[in-house]
Amino acid sequence: MGITLREFIEKNGKALGDKIEKVLTPVYNPLKTDSVVETYTHKIKTLQRKPYPVQEEIIKGLAKAIYHERRERLFLCGEMGTGKTSLGLSVIAMSPKPLRSLIVCPGHLVQKWMREATLTLPDVKVYDLAVKNVITILDALRSEPKEPATHEIWVVSKERIKLSYSWRAAFCETVKSKLPICPDCGEKPTGKDGEVLTKNTITKKRSHCHCGSSLWQSSQKLRRYSPAEYIKKYLRNRFQMVILDEIHEYKAGDSLQGHAMGQLAASSQYFMGLTGTLNGGFADNLFYLLYRLEPQRLKEFGYTGVLQWQRTYGTIEEIQNLEDEDHKYGRVKRKNVIVKKRPGVSPEVIGKYFLDKSCFIRLSDVIDGLPPYDETVVTISMIGTQKREYKKLNEKFREAVRKYRMKASSSMLQSLLSYPDSCVVFPEETEIKAKSEEDKTYRVLARIEAPKIETNTLLPKEKELLAIVKSEKSENRKVLLYLTFTGTRDMRSRIKNVLEESGIQAGILPETIEPKKREKWIKENADHFEVLITNPELVKVGLDLIQFPTIVFFQAGYNIFTLRQAARRSWRLGQKDAVKVIFLTYKDTMQELAISLIAKKLETSLLVEGDLPEGLAKYHIESGSLFEEMTKALVEERKYTGAETAWANFRKKEVETSLGIGKKETIFTEKSNKSVSCTMPITKTTLTENTMVSVTVVEGRKKRAASLSVRYGDLDRIFTNKTVQFALF
Repeated sequence: MGITLREFIEKNGKALGDKIEKVLTPVYNPLKTDSVVETYTHKIKTLQRKPYPVQEEIIKGLAKAIYHERRERLFLCGEMGTGKTSLGLSVIAMSPKPLRSLIVCPGHLVQKWMREATLTLPDVKVYDLAVKNVITILDALRSEPKEPATHEIWVVSKERIKLSYSWRAAFCETVKSKLPICPDCGEKPTGKDGEVLTKNTITKKRSHCHCGSSLWQSSQKLRRYSPAEYIKKYLRNRFQMVILDEIHEYKAGDSLQGHAMGQLAASSQYFMGLTGTLNGGFADNLFYLLYRLEPQRLKEFGYTGVLQWQRTYGTIEEIQNLEDEDHKYGRVKRKNVIVKKRPGVSPEVIGKYFLDKSCFIRLSDVIDGLPPYDETVVTISMIGTQKREYKKLNEKFREAVRKYRMKASSSMLQSLLSYPDSCVVFPEETEIKAKSEEDKTYRVLARIEAPKIETNTLLPKEKELLAIVKSEKSENRKVLLYLTFTGTRDMRSRIKNVLEESGIQAGILPETIEPKKREKWIKENADHFEVLITNPELVKVGLDLIQFPTIVFFQAGYNIFTLRQAARRSWRLGQKDAVKVIFLTYKDTMQELAISLIAKKLETSLLVEGDLPEGLAKYHIESGSLFEEMTKALVEERKYTGAETAWANFRKKEVETSLGIGKKETIFTEKSNKSVSCTMPITKTTLTENTMVSVTVVEGRKKRAASLSVRYGDLDRIFTNKTVQFALF
């Protein structure tokens, strides 16, 4: 107990490494060459774009696994900016013979994939399938030779590949009671549990009778065929390679995207899934991805066994409510069990199911090709009426949550996050509604309002934004400005006017632009703007925005994935300038709380990737989502402070993770609302008897975890005569 897990690994790393080498046989070892690897080395030299040294080794490893070792279903997990697009295309080029490859990607990345293909592969033919007549094009492919004469890249958007005809319920009815009747067997249809299917059930969800007949049919309103279904039915093995970009978006069990993934995987010889976030923190995120690729390996669970998978490799929270229930001759306790999944993934699932088919690459592996990167949180104090009205609104929402519980809590949080900025543009109004059990209509329980503030001056955050933009302009640096709330609380026009009145050229990325044309629009218009204003959701995945080395989050929201993806749009291979990311937030508001919680969650995400093992037990019992934690903080009247410190701590951990911890450590300090970093030697603090330490303990057969703070001198006494699996501090 006197040594942390990290210290244990550092002390015994060599012995552990030797043991791993004896037990595991890697597909590709960069220190060993053979005739197969020599072939790939020669082919890499023929690529039109030379990869970085680490990328070259990744290409060789993937190519050897997929073409030589017959591991035909692979995952490439790379951080944002590591060049997953060029890696995937380069692996195609390593094939012993030309391949016809299908690339499925988000709509706004179609043009990027097509451009990258022509820049990477020699003598390649590129086809755009993100068009309305996609089925006509695919139908023409049926008459083409099965094997192409040269590499072919067919690119389609994930939105287009899944779209099919609309459907409607199809059943007969009894004359008197109008009950549904199966048109095939003539009986009342029943579900798997024997329950009779009602008219309402069949209308809302595609259903089948117990005899196996479908109780739905295609509608004539929208005539179209799913490209994924067409490929599976008529073009099996015509696409030898299928690459799914951002494969984590296909993790849902019953979604059109998920079914399309399964159809494409079953129709091709080779399959690669690209992602920067394979695991979202929950065990069931991995279940359907794996099941669609290798159903035989998950035969013990079955397609509907996701809950059992979560119990086996994740964390389940069961809440039992015992309520008194009156009966004619007495009272009984009625048990109501609520099952919730919680964050946490057993390392066993990675070793058992993913290690043999996954390749991981981090930005630290290609760091030589990237410029410096810095993130800063700037907290700003509200003023006058803005501050008073926000406090009133915050108190109204607190009382509403206490009275009506979780009803409209999502709207409340969005209101608290946006009102400090939008208060000079819009009044705030949130309705709390309840659904009537009798007529299924909604009635308004309460209406919470906050006024529009009339002022002729700029708000503090707007003044800070102007100062940042002017400073960056003086250094000839363009700024990418993110605003999250662009629906009913859209402030983009006001911010654009504020910038232009100060002589700064600003533009707004229109939401109406087709996703596949966004990259082209940005490229054509970037020279006309010094500041580009956009919602981060429009550019969060895949786009290279190296024209804007400075990124400012005017509003951040509370979506961790969107924030992290959007923050790295400029820090990509090919960027020459140092990248700055600045988060603007108002002090003592829900904005500051959101940034603080995001920082803590991001620090936790490092240990999901195996970088911070000493926090594994604590992560195992992390409470739910940001949404739940923010609502809880609202009710408990917590002070929303500490964003700068929380973000500095996260960045410190992230830098340590990338560079490794030695005798030098990166220290982050605060000064004048700015976070600065420096590297300096430090000496470890000696633990004394009175030093307070935070301990996480996992004990018992059910592996219950608990965290507590105790004096270092009391540790031995506390754990005497206790059976403890491990204790981390």
